[in-house]
Amino acid sequence: MQRDLISIVTVCFNVEKTLARTMESVLEQTYRPLEYILIDGKSTDKTVDVILSIEPLFREKGIKLRWLSEADKGIFDAMNKGVCLSSGRWVNFMNAGDIFVDGEAIARLFAAEIHPNTKVVYGDTLRQKSYAIVPAKGNIPEVTPKLMPACHQSMFADTEEMKAHPFDLSYRLAADYHFIYNLYQRGGRMQYIPVDVSLCEAIEGVSSVHKLDVKRECARIRGIDHTLKWKLSLLNKTISYAVKHLADSIVPSSLLMKIKRKNRQRLEHRA
Repeated sequence: MQRDLISIVTVCFNVEKTLARTMESVLEQTYRPLEYILIDGKSTDKTVDVILSIEPLFREKGIKLRWLSEADKGIFDAMNKGVCLSSGRWVNFMNAGDIFVDGEAIARLFAAEIHPNTKVVYGDTLRQKSYAIVPAKGNIPEVTPKLMPACHQSMFADTEEMKAHPFDLSYRLAADYHFIYNLYQRGGRMQYIPVDVSLCEAIEGVSSVHKLDVKRECARIRGIDHTLKWKLSLLNKTISYAVKHLADSIVPSSLLMKIKRKNRQRLEHRA
């Protein structure tokens, strides 16, 4: 049986220290046919040099590599450019610095029987935190009205669907959720397959303002941002983040790391 062409898109800007890790992860994939698309936001460091140095390896592996380097309007604008250049049946977005869990990740996901009407296929994610690698299981599609069912690094979307419904640039942080949410509302089929797909860096130490901005965008997408229930929830989150920030500033970092590791070990033992 002939397999579908899959497009992997990485958008990047000034990532000379982490891009090679992601490119090598794509090179390791055994799945074929495969193409790789790099959208660089006109980096001012040696990112383009990294691309040029690894580019010949893609020819050797039989993976078509396409890339461009030009200014953009942000990550989702760059992702839209990647979709436009994609010729695969499916498209995945793998951030610079993130990787597939192993060389069989794509092949393992698509070894499952995919329903012909499926618009998004997704699996599980491993989150690389400072104190441990933490599993993040994908959710069933029915959770979509409340939250993203999986990280976009572990998702493969129908390319034509994405071309017809590109990321909305009015959402600076949650345009990926906007796409998934509206796909679900249109009745688009999503299929969860319980296999590990990607290993992603968990962004620790992200400011509470950033986290709250994401929640605000998600609430706007869901149409609940003006409700009393949401406003009370936002207030609760704001207080919670403030308390956590205060605790983090008081507790020595070495002790905080030890507590996190112990808590992770306790959770793993319970599981």
